[in-house]
Amino acid sequence: MLCALLQPLKRRVWRGPVLVMTLVVAGIEPAHAAQSPSDSLQLRKAAQYLEAGDQSKAEQILQMILKKRPDLAAALDLLGVLRGRQQHFEEAEALFQRALRINPRLTSAYVNLGTLYKQNNRPALALSSFETAARLFPSNPEILRNLALLYADRGEFAAAARALQTIPVKVRPLDYWDLLARFFVTEGDFAKAEESLRQVLVQRPDSISTLRQLAGVALKRGDRQRAWRYLAEAVRLAPNSPDLLYEFAQVSIGNNLTAEAVLAMRKAILLEPNRPEFLFSLGNALLNTQDFHSALSYLNRYAQLKPDDPAGQLSLGWALYLEKDFEGARNHLEESLRLNPEQVDAYYHLGMIAYETGDKSHAVELFSRVVERRPADARAHLGLGTVYFSEREYEKARLSLEASARIDSSEPKVHYQLMQVYARLGDQARARQEQELYTEAQKKAEERIKLSEGLPFSAPANSRAKSKQGEPDR
Repeated sequence: MLCALLQPLKRRVWRGPVLVMTLVVAGIEPAHAAQSPSDSLQLRKAAQYLEAGDQSKAEQILQMILKKRPDLAAALDLLGVLRGRQQHFEEAEALFQRALRINPRLTSAYVNLGTLYKQNNRPALALSSFETAARLFPSNPEILRNLALLYADRGEFAAAARALQTIPVKVRPLDYWDLLARFFVTEGDFAKAEESLRQVLVQRPDSISTLRQLAGVALKRGDRQRAWRYLAEAVRLAPNSPDLLYEFAQVSIGNNLTAEAVLAMRKAILLEPNRPEFLFSLGNALLNTQDFHSALSYLNRYAQLKPDDPAGQLSLGWALYLEKDFEGARNHLEESLRLNPEQVDAYYHLGMIAYETGDKSHAVELFSRVVERRPADARAHLGLGTVYFSEREYEKARLSLEASARIDSSEPKVHYQLMQVYARLGDQARARQEQELYTEAQKKAEERIKLSEGLPFSAPANSRAKSKQGEPDR
């Protein structure tokens, strides 16, 4: 969702050989021993005509040169490029091979021959051509770049990265760090991918796409705060991008910055009011705030646009539960299960409705169904413990509540319930221990609420500068 960088590396098409030929003729490639200044001048003219699309004049010059000098490798090479443009691939191949027999160190001929093979779906021959060229010219950037791309096309991303890193620093291509980052991402080396992308950011500090890619890599590394900082900088640069605001909101929610998420999504909806995913995101964000009543209108609109989405029915059902509209909530939650019977959260929410409406046996059944399907669901264990406690089944309550606390000790309610259960069971020492844990968990919960209501990005600049959620490190 966050960035295309995290998708498998797409096949890349090399830009084409004409530019290489122009550079070769211009003198980057060492001239053949028998090549005169006049030949070089004529070759440059032929290359210019070829670049301009005037194949007729280019061929006239090349044929004139080869009539006098049939063994001039550079002319044969350039004529091969012309024949490739004319779709005469066999003749082009023969010309490149002939040029290399005459001058085995003609770099451009290796590049052009390898490119021809690649474009004609002959990857093994293309790879062989570029590997040979790389052995002869181990520091040539164009050869090494193409070799890296061929390795990438074969799925050998570690080899692709090694080939690219062989290029000397002073002659690295413009897309060096971009390519290296893509190779590392597809290989799964996200630490090196982030290092590479940060080099791209040094070159292009206002690159929103790079910041988004960095956010995606940070998420892959499990660093949600760093991902948030990258996206916050991107939003600063492009504050009216709906998609960017949406991504920023998702990562804000992951960092418990709910207020930031709500502000970002409200702005995104102002820009594009009928995007279903925007309505859904804002509705779900509002469910986690004191303004949860406002979630209903957005989730209702989403359900109208996407009536067959079980997640939308689920969220709408929970919003109605919070409004104490248990009948409406039940209808949408049951519809969610009809659409996706494996949606475990719906059973939990239905269990809460059953408990609230006094149907405790049905609540136990529903919570138990959640535990069967998802044993590590702390809320379901807490729900079971709460029902058992209300029915004075204290031993069952203890077992369920202890299971919930083992899974998630940060929930204050579980410690409060355990405090009550231990007291009923006569274990005063553990009751006091749970009271301390409850006090500590409640304090941390209040801190989380305060954090979720904070605006480290949207606050005034002087306040934001003091925030720990600052700009990305440069």
